[in-house]
Amino acid sequence: MDDEALYDVRRWSKQTFGACRLADERHRKRVIEIGAILAQRPADSLSAACGTDEAARLGGYRLIENDRVNPDAIAEGGFAATVERADDVRRMLAASDTTTLSFSHAASLSLGDVGGPKACNVHGWHVHSSLLINADGPMVIGLIDQQWRCRDPAGRGRKHQRKQRAYNEKESFKWQATSVRLSQRLGPVMDRVIELCDAEADVYEFLDYKVTNNQRFIVRVSQNRCLSDADEKLWTHLGQQEALGQITVNVPQRGGRVARQATLTLRAAQVTLRPPSRLVGPQLEPLTLNAVLVEELSCPSDAEPLHWRLYTGEPAQTFEQVKQVTLDYGQRWQVEDFHKAWKSGCKVEEQRQQTPCNLQRMAQIRAFVATRLLQLKQHAALAPETPCEPLLDRVTWKCLYLSTEKDSRSLPDKPPSQRWALHAVARLGGWNDSKHTGRPGWAALIRGWDALQSRITGYRLALAGPL
Repeated sequence: MDDEALYDVRRWSKQTFGACRLADERHRKRVIEIGAILAQRPADSLSAACGTDEAARLGGYRLIENDRVNPDAIAEGGFAATVERADDVRRMLAASDTTTLSFSHAASLSLGDVGGPKACNVHGWHVHSSLLINADGPMVIGLIDQQWRCRDPAGRGRKHQRKQRAYNEKESFKWQATSVRLSQRLGPVMDRVIELCDAEADVYEFLDYKVTNNQRFIVRVSQNRCLSDADEKLWTHLGQQEALGQITVNVPQRGGRVARQATLTLRAAQVTLRPPSRLVGPQLEPLTLNAVLVEELSCPSDAEPLHWRLYTGEPAQTFEQVKQVTLDYGQRWQVEDFHKAWKSGCKVEEQRQQTPCNLQRMAQIRAFVATRLLQLKQHAALAPETPCEPLLDRVTWKCLYLSTEKDSRSLPDKPPSQRWALHAVARLGGWNDSKHTGRPGWAALIRGWDALQSRITGYRLALAGPL
């Protein structure tokens, strides 16, 4: 997708949802229209986003409430657009993670268990998302897969019974299911994709699937497994390897963590894992892959040191190879930022459709709107000094300037930078960079954007003349 299409909500929506295969051509056109409307006002309800356009509002709700419109078909159209954008990208990362969408209104009673107290009236979905990233950017290409799961409340307290279930019946099978679907969608392009998975994916069968099918991966280790060819366990063996070298990385501020620089020592070894015994299913074979240890040996006393153990099928013999594995895995956080954009930026958990299918249709469209928000934010961060137009049209950036700058009596002759636009929108939403990170959060950005849209509406009404 070119920058121009990303900035133009109508072109963006047509490119994103144009491949949706729905029962009626009018439904596809309506999805494109809703996508454009919500892209302009991502945090608003559909009704509020439509404003005074009664036809758009009625048509939008008819589509959301239409049982002939399959939410999966909407998603597949968006995934197809991502695949098309990936065609000429040299090297890609697929970052996968699970989040919960929680609701407490009437429709939620038909949804699944999301944890918390047993008597809690909050229900929802566990959604496993995979985000495709241009590794050389790194820039988000698009959303490439989602699995929606309603967890049966009757399953609470049965975790100890998981050993009696077949692998493909367990929730952890979602990692392999994602890999299968990515391979089906991407075809030969899959050879350029490295899948990034957190410690929840440290499942022997999943690792075996990736190695057996020659698929590229980096998975964070969670279990101190026994080695098949050595009388010791993985963690001890990795710690005994000679250091290959050190790299310095920037650790961003997050939650209560202060931004800082960290010096990381890298070690690696090829290992053969001893297969675990299974009560159900075929017995497993030993598995040979590369393991990487990334550790911060000295850090401030008030900080938690970085410490990663990683499995990978990527080459990991030299310092440069292990450094690349480490930096690639460091991009996995982008899928977490997508979930924040979906929840805080697009307010997906505040939607109040009255049936689960209606709710999923709305949430599915907003998932792609959230991806666009993430892309816009990245464009501003990676090219901060480029002009903010056409990211913001002339009226929008001038209204923003007059709303946020002390010396607002004279407008600049040329559009200010994208960095200025990002920070100005956030400041309008109450952000003051008190932690000195230069990274505004989604809540402040959305508050600022909503306030800006109200001011632009007032300006356009004033242009219309006296009432």
